[in-house]
Amino acid sequence: MTAKAAPVLLLRPGSLALMRRFAEAAYPHEGCGVLVGVPDEHQVEVTLVLEGHNLVQDRRQDRYELDPGDIVLAERRACELGQEVVGFYHTHPDHVARPSQLDTDRAWPGYHYVVIAVEGGELAAATAWRIVEGEEPSRFEQTSMAEVPSLRGYNPPDLVAEAS
Repeated sequence: MTAKAAPVLLLRPGSLALMRRFAEAAYPHEGCGVLVGVPDEHQVEVTLVLEGHNLVQDRRQDRYELDPGDIVLAERRACELGQEVVGFYHTHPDHVARPSQLDTDRAWPGYHYVVIAVEGGELAAATAWRIVEGEEPSRFEQTSMAEVPSLRGYNPPDLVAEAS
């Protein structure tokens, strides 16, 4: 049986720059947030990057817990846009852009996870990952990530002119 390839993560122009801004602002602590977009079988287009709040207080330099309220707000915004929450991102201050064991243990199947390495306050690398479904114990596999122009011709409802 051949494993099904994970969908490619496609970022609209400016998405990575926004994640970079949020990641560098959080340094030297871990930052986190939510990715909203349009998934299909072969690709996931990220259309919106939302900054989250890290609830961890005692080990913020190497731990994060995304505020569940941020996920709820992202779900509402996604619903307004006719889209979905498609993933999450978080930073690794002065560490590699690979998921840790804790990241793996806490991840949900079906979502993309972007891990951003921030070294000395500046973005060093960003990688995308997904949990391999159906395997125990859970493990991440790296997926392709690229910033591309919009593929779907999507316009948010607040930008669409009403018919006269």
